[in-house]
Amino acid sequence: MYGRIIKLVVSFRNIFFGLLFGFLAIGGSGTVAHAALLDGVMGGFEKSLGERAQAKGEQVVIGNFYPAERPDSHGPIGAMGDHTHNQGEFMFTYKYMSMFMRGNRDGTKSRSDADVLRDFFVTPTEMTTQMHMFSFMYGLNQTVTLTAMIPYLQKSMDHVTRTGGKFTTRSSGFGDIRLGSLVRLYAFETPSIGSHRFHFNAAVGLPTGDIKATGATPLGVTRLPYPMQLGSGTVDLFPGLTYAGGLNDASWGLQAIGTIRLGDNNQGYALGDEYEVSTYGAYRWAKWISNSLRFKWREWANYEERDRNIATQNPMGVPLVPTAETGRRGGKRLDLLVGMNILFPEVMGLENHLGIEGGVPIYQNLDGPQLESDYSFFVGWQIIN
Repeated sequence: MYGRIIKLVVSFRNIFFGLLFGFLAIGGSGTVAHAALLDGVMGGFEKSLGERAQAKGEQVVIGNFYPAERPDSHGPIGAMGDHTHNQGEFMFTYKYMSMFMRGNRDGTKSRSDADVLRDFFVTPTEMTTQMHMFSFMYGLNQTVTLTAMIPYLQKSMDHVTRTGGKFTTRSSGFGDIRLGSLVRLYAFETPSIGSHRFHFNAAVGLPTGDIKATGATPLGVTRLPYPMQLGSGTVDLFPGLTYAGGLNDASWGLQAIGTIRLGDNNQGYALGDEYEVSTYGAYRWAKWISNSLRFKWREWANYEERDRNIATQNPMGVPLVPTAETGRRGGKRLDLLVGMNILFPEVMGLENHLGIEGGVPIYQNLDGPQLESDYSFFVGWQIIN
């Protein structure tokens, strides 16, 4: 497990900082300033930045810089942990997510149902996942924002058998609760280069989602394969780094989040570790609306060990279904997503945001055969006191 953790952390670090320094070079800042957790570490950078700002008749301002009362004060609604809050500020979010998958893929090539059924008795044909997420954020102080997320999942998967039969499995219930914090690392602003904010994402996933879901199949009522389960069954760590910037009507951001599974669950297996890197740009067309364009890269590993209660063969010894095999769960995908954020007038002193985002994959490479993603869609309402 420690080897997996080290490999994930190194990949995560290299990708994030490579992209981040590229962003800073393009922006022309070349330096960063002083902040709460980096006090004294970046003194030389802060001094250089201050001298450059002074030469322009400007002043470097250090602070939290949560840009309230802008439609793009938050990142795209599909992102998580993208912004911090000021001390005493509270935000509630309701978010709905829908993801649709149809057809199988092995590597970068699609496979027909008939092709998959040459190797398996059953093949999945399509899957719909819906999630209702309730999340809370609270600014404990100017450095730490506390977070909590409770998901409710609804899953449906259609199948066809080698003999031409069709059936659908379903599962629903609460998923894994996630608790965490966002820790401000650095924030600075000057009129000419705008504001730049950095924070550390730290969260833990609790194994509250069901990993023993059952359903009716051609073999009777059985334990459903892995994609139909509602949680990981393990305590999971979600370390990450987030950068966000803004200048005039433009804003942008970069985030890298890892997922580390701590051991096996009580059914004897563990989901694969993964990491996700997301970058976006947004433009505010008016005081109340902005649009965004986001690229999201996600890579996830195959599972370790397996659940002995999930059947892998039919009574005749034929491999049953790809979704029951832990060596066919990994993959990588690049998504392109378009979003819109709307800021509504305050009601009883509460700030209201509506976020919408939808996208499609532009590259998929799966350890298949497994269902490929067709599209994802997010819509959410955020209330800030």
